[in-house]
Amino acid sequence: MTIQAELANLRAERDRLHREIADKNEQLGDQHQLQKELAQTCAQLQSRDQELARANAALERSRKRARGGFNNWRRPIGIPHASN
Repeated sequence: MTIQAELANLRAERDRLHREIADKNEQLGDQHQLQKELAQTCAQLQSRDQELARANAALERSRKRARGGFNNWRRPIGIPHASN
């Protein structure tokens, strides 16, 4: 193989490696973007979970009040509690 042919092969290999590096960098950028979006989605999900927990607690308190679970002491003695 001549020196010219060897140089051409080395340049072709170099160019191929540069393209591979560019592809890997693009994939890495995509991965970073996906990780960022995943972190944002996790934070939103956590916030919604907390909101749901607060709503469930409020609903449970409301149900207990409706069943007479709270403030039973306010019912006059001798008046039966209406149950569902």
